[in-house]
Amino acid sequence: MSLGILFPGQGSQSIGMLKDLKSSYNIVSEVFEEASDILSCDLWKIAKNGPESKINDTEFTQPIMLCASYSVWRIWNEEGGENPIYMAGHSFGEYTSLCAAGSLKFKDAVNLVKNRALCMKKAPKGKMAAIIGIDYQLLKKLYDENTLSEVSIANINAPGQIVISGSIDGVDQLSDIALSNNAKKVIPLPVSVAAHSSLMLDQSKVFKSFVDKVIFKKPIVPVVNNVDVKIEEDENLIKDALVRQLFSSVRWVETIEFMEQQGVDTMLELGPGKVLTSFNKRIDNSIKSLSVSDPNSLENALETLSSL
Repeated sequence: MSLGILFPGQGSQSIGMLKDLKSSYNIVSEVFEEASDILSCDLWKIAKNGPESKINDTEFTQPIMLCASYSVWRIWNEEGGENPIYMAGHSFGEYTSLCAAGSLKFKDAVNLVKNRALCMKKAPKGKMAAIIGIDYQLLKKLYDENTLSEVSIANINAPGQIVISGSIDGVDQLSDIALSNNAKKVIPLPVSVAAHSSLMLDQSKVFKSFVDKVIFKKPIVPVVNNVDVKIEEDENLIKDALVRQLFSSVRWVETIEFMEQQGVDTMLELGPGKVLTSFNKRIDNSIKSLSVSDPNSLENALETLSSL
């Protein structure tokens, strides 16, 4: 058995997440308290009580999700969980993977994701939508053939599940074109930031100034990045990929396929929700996929992987 560990991005958060793990493991409190002290904000209070408007505000979502998924990684290690041969994180989750892989100090990651979120909020307002039931190659062809207003293919999550992002007009135009070419439906996402689109270009230059101040080490476990589907060990190349990630596509299907090609046969999602696990089943149903977000799923994953 060869394990790949995955960390979710924004969209997996929910009020009350990790409350059962927090009751059983002090690590959750320790991680949230450290980040809360750094940011002078009670992140656990927001995670526990909301309101929805606050936990879904990217300024708070990103550090909260970092704490949540990093806590689960720490617990996995404490419980003697199997070591991975590769890691990856979906969009923002790439920062969690770099923390877990020893490339980025947790305290630096907390500040970095807070600044990432603030940069995203300062970018021009836009829109994101999931296009369901259309082939990526067809959508890309339609995108290339039409003159569209500031819209990008943001996330290639799974076959038939692609997210587009950009200006309101651009997203609406591409949505209409997709529907007229037999896409099943378009689901607007509840966000006001146009992540992974050209609207982030100017703010990516601002974000670079924050990234440049942080020290990254060679990851102990190889991390597959989103933008190039590559493993970088050089500090400057890791930084460059993170900056470009703001305005580039999340190539998740290729990321999972790459890990499979390197011998990974089991995927473990650490953190709230089961979004990536569901993507994996659509990418390749032969992948053994598990997730850990509470004591029961932790016990199940530890038992399952120890028997392989």
